[in-house]
Formats: sequence, structure tokens, C-alpha cells
Amino acid sequence: MATQQEIIRSLITPNGQTMYKVFSNTNRYYIDIYQRDYKWDKNQVETLLQDIELRFNLSKVRNIEPNQVKEDVLNKFKPYFLNTFLTCTTGNNVSIVDGQQRLTTFLIILIKLRELVIEIHEDESYEKKTISVKTLDKLIFEADDFDNPTYYKIYNDNRQSAFDYLLDNENGFDYEDETQKKILNNYEIISRYYNVFFKPKKGDLNIDVNKLTYYIYYLLEKLNIVEIKIEDQENVATIFEVVNDRGLGLKPYEILKGKFLGNLDQKQKEEANEIWVELQNKYYKSKVVHSSETDIDLDTFFKIYFRSKFADSEAEYKRFEDKYHYEMYKNSKILKYFKKFEKTKHLFEWVKNDFKYFAELHLRLRTTYDNEFLIFNKLLDQNQQYLLIMSSIELNDKDEKEKINLIAKKFDQFHTTLRLLDVYDSNQFQDIIFKINVELRNTKLKNINKIFDKALISYLEDESVVKSKAYTQTSDLYKWELFQNVRNRWHNFSKYVLMRVDRYLANQLDKPSFCSESLNELEDRFNKNRLKKYGMHLEHIYASNDKNLDLFKDENGYINEEQFKTIRNKLGMVLLLKDKQNISSNNDYYKLKVDDYATSNIIWNEILVGHIDSVDTKNFPEDVTFTTILPDENDVFPLDQVETRQKELFSMIKLIWGF
Repeated sequence: MATQQEIIRSLITPNGQTMYKVFSNTNRYYIDIYQRDYKWDKNQVETLLQDIELRFNLSKVRNIEPNQVKEDVLNKFKPYFLNTFLTCTTGNNVSIVDGQQRLTTFLIILIKLRELVIEIHEDESYEKKTISVKTLDKLIFEADDFDNPTYYKIYNDNRQSAFDYLLDNENGFDYEDETQKKILNNYEIISRYYNVFFKPKKGDLNIDVNKLTYYIYYLLEKLNIVEIKIEDQENVATIFEVVNDRGLGLKPYEILKGKFLGNLDQKQKEEANEIWVELQNKYYKSKVVHSSETDIDLDTFFKIYFRSKFADSEAEYKRFEDKYHYEMYKNSKILKYFKKFEKTKHLFEWVKNDFKYFAELHLRLRTTYDNEFLIFNKLLDQNQQYLLIMSSIELNDKDEKEKINLIAKKFDQFHTTLRLLDVYDSNQFQDIIFKINVELRNTKLKNINKIFDKALISYLEDESVVKSKAYTQTSDLYKWELFQNVRNRWHNFSKYVLMRVDRYLANQLDKPSFCSESLNELEDRFNKNRLKKYGMHLEHIYASNDKNLDLFKDENGYINEEQFKTIRNKLGMVLLLKDKQNISSNNDYYKLKVDDYATSNIIWNEILVGHIDSVDTKNFPEDVTFTTILPDENDVFPLDQVETRQKELFSMIKLIWGF
């Protein structure tokens, strides 16, 4: 029986190398598809440079002839160990399975050192010379017959143009993805570092040639790295997973890439990799504004995809967080669906079809402005709508557009109704979402209304808001007796309701409103609530002033402040104002506020003070009325008109959410 050492030896072969040996390899190293983009940032690059500097400075740089420096470095300088990198050879190609972050950074370092060497050779003021440019060229790239770069030693298609730019710097360069951006950024970081490190003292313009020569030889001859060769192509994906699942910084989706693509044949792998990289770059370039999630990547997608398709409980839902990819190994539903990740044809078809379809769908849901209800929910940071939409939609769903619209609309109705009835609790709401997610999974369009209505009414029955079996659909709930006490409890939600009322009025009356702009403009205005300008703000009709407080005095002359707060925070007694208007009219009497309301560019306010002389009510039901309420003889809003205002607001709420 083979020993454990013999088994390991059959899988991998270690091979200690200097950096010179790594980069003087005749053939280039390919970046294998399991590898992520180049992502090292300032902290990692500077840490590497500082570690090398610290080790380099342990030995003495002597003022000797350039041709003696290499021998001095070999004999007297202490080595520095750079950890390992994994490779696998297929035919004539050597692929880096793990370790390309360090090696790509060293290639950038060599390009910068080459620039310094060229500067010294071309400037006749330098008496001492350093190693030849061609010595570094052989380490950096494979050249054609005219010494022009053909392939760089750390090779990937999307890196060629970035490295070309670093070599000549003649024309501007517009990066296309994160890898190219990081290459350029890190070159600048390395340049700034060396521009200080190789100057004898601060303010010097000339390079310390002797130090540079020592440093280059130290880098090439005393920096050691162990190449671990994976002997069997079939073990590459597994070994990559194991190595990178031990805290070395890969994101879960980057590890999943190896799991899905690792055992495909070469043709399938190339096609699947093209799809994967294209989606990865689309997510990288995407921009989400005015949301708690400003950056989305493929991890964002995979979490919501697996939750929507496989999570049947709160416990399962929570498992798809952080290191959610662990579920690939132990979740029986996932293992069954993906046939234990052993059937390459099934995996290839999933990447080509399901992955592409659902990842693009999720990206559209998060970044486009094609559906107003998606944006309405987003204004209140209700991101669970995306989970429910993904749950209901099947591959190439013929009802995709209709499902997106209906679920976003019903989600808005569901969430808004709970808040208006003052029974919203974030934890309980999340529990309902778990249940709806399961009910909606791959369901038909015709079932969506019933699923939402059943969940909402069941919740209201449990909370004793309505009697058991009194209602079967949400629209029947919208009765005055249930909604008469709607109040301003949540700042943003109150803004949202009033914005929706005005947007509805603008549409029905065909009149301009601050709330009737395009969806992206609306989103921008709505979310500028803390800038005190160029946004939507709340205004209490009953400001905290002497005349308003007098309305709440009892027979003994004491002010009932609790009653005052209750009345002033009824939702009908709160208005939207734009920009700085709420500051200018903040504590005024109602009589003085009337002019601000009349010129507020908010239709709901203008109706209140009679600025719109005759509201065209032909598009409204007969029971919808609009009352002009003017100040009484004491310049205040008449207390006996508060209920009128509440009822008229309710009639608008019913039109919008009681559909």
C-alpha cells in the first residue's frame, strides 16, 4: 500500500527556484482560468517591497565594479523566501494554477527596473553603468526577430496591452477591466517607491547606480520561490480549491470558477471561461447608486441565486452568506442538482445557459431603470425584491418581464401596507420573505397575486389587525377604519408615500411636479435627504409654535404635548417640500406657509391651499375629493380639518396601493 508521502508525491512535485530561473524560462506562464483577476492593491505591493528592502539591507552594498556585484550578492547576501506557486503543464503550455498575484507584481517590478536601467544607459552623466537592458528584456517578454515584445512571461490576453503601455508610455491608456487598472496603479506605486529608494538622499535627481545593480541581482538571485508542479491535470481544480480555501484571499466566486470549469475539456473550458470573464467584467464595471450595496460582483449574484433556488428555511438562507461556497460540498439539493459536480456536460450547459441567463438578469434588476416598481422598492432599500423575482423566474422564462413587474409591484404593496398599518417589524418581515421565496420558486405568473395576498393577510390575522378569514385579497383591506391612523413614524417612508401620491397626481392630471421626473432623477432627488438642498424633505403643517400649541391647551391652560405630537404626525398633516423650503418655512404659522405650499412644485401641497383652482377629477373615482383648507382667524390650520386631510390622503393611498 502506498504511503501518504508517496500519494502526495504522485500528485505534486516541489521545485525550488530563484526569480531569475522563474522568469528566464523559455516559455511563458499562462494564467489558468481558475485564477482570479490581478487584484493586489497598494497595501500588498508596498508590504512586498518593504519586506524585500528589509532583507536586502541586512547585507552591505559595496562600491565595486558592476561585473563583481553578482558574485558579491551570491556569496554575502541573505536569501528571502517568497512562498510557493502552483503550475500544471499541458502539452507545451505551463499554467499558473496559484500564485499569479506575486508573479504578476514581480513582472511589473522588472518593467520598472528596466525603465531605470534605460535611464542610466541613456544619460551620459552617469559614469558607472549597470546591467544591460537586454538582460531584463529576456526576463520580461518573449521577443520577435526585431526585439519587440510578443508575449510577456506572465501571460493572459487582457494584460498584453497594459504591459505594452508600461514599456513605452507614449500614448494614453484606457483600462477595460480591474486587472488592467490594477497593473497601471501598482506600476505607479512601485515607481514612487523606487524613486525614493534609489536616490542617495532626499532631493537628489540621480539614481544610485551601484545600489540599483545590487538590488536587481539580489531580486533575481536571492529571492527564492518554490514551484509546485501538479502532475495530473485532473487534480488541478481540486488542489486549487484546497489551497485557496485556506484564507489566501480568493473570493468564493473565484473558487467556484474552478469547481464549475475545472474538469471541462479544453474546448468547453475556453467557451465557459469566456462567458465567466465577460460576466465578471460586466459586474465589475456596473454601478449601483443610492443603495446599501454600492458594489456588486458575482458573489452578490451567487448568494441570491442559491438562496432563490435552494434555500427552504431561514437556516439555509443564512448558510449562503460569507463563505457560501461551502454549501456546494454538503447541501444535498445542490449536489443533486449539479450531479455532484461530476458530469462535465451538465456543468458546461449550466454555465452556458443558466449562469449566463440568471447573472445577466440579476445585473439588469440591480442597475437599470426600466421598471418603476423596482426603483420604488429600491428607494426604501428593499433589496429582498430581487430574491423573490429570481426565485419565480425560470430559465428563458417567457413571462420574465411580466413576473418582474408584478412581483416588484406586489412587493411594494406588501411592504407599504404593513408600514401604513403600523405593524412592520424587520425580523418578522424577513421571516415572511423566507416563506414567500419558497412559494414563488419557479411558479406560474397566475399564482403570484395569490401568494403575496395570502402571506400578507395571514400575517395581519396573526397580529390581530384583521379577523380570521375576513379577507382573501389585499385590495379588500383598504378601508378607512383600518387606515385612519396612518402616521409619520419612519422619515424615509413618509417621504416615499407623499412622493408616490404626487407622482400619481402628476400622471393623472398631466401636470408638472418635483416628483414626476425620470426614475434616475427621482432617485437622486429622493435620496438627498441629508444635504438640506436639491432634494425632498418633510414638513409638519403643525409647526411647534405658540399658536399651534394653543390649540392643544386644556381647560386649565396646560398644553397636551402628547396630543400635539400625535396630531402633527398624522400622515395627512405632513408634506413634502423641495430643496431648502422646509428650512425657510420651518416654524411659521400656517398662514405664512401657504405661499410656500402654493409655489412648492408639489401638486398635493398646491391642492391643499387652493393654488390649483379646479382639479380635473374626471380620472378619479366619485368618492375622491380635494378640499382647499385655508388658515382660520388665528392663522393656523383648523383642528377640525385634520380628519378631512387624513381621509383625502387615504383616498390617494387606496388608489395607489389598493389596486
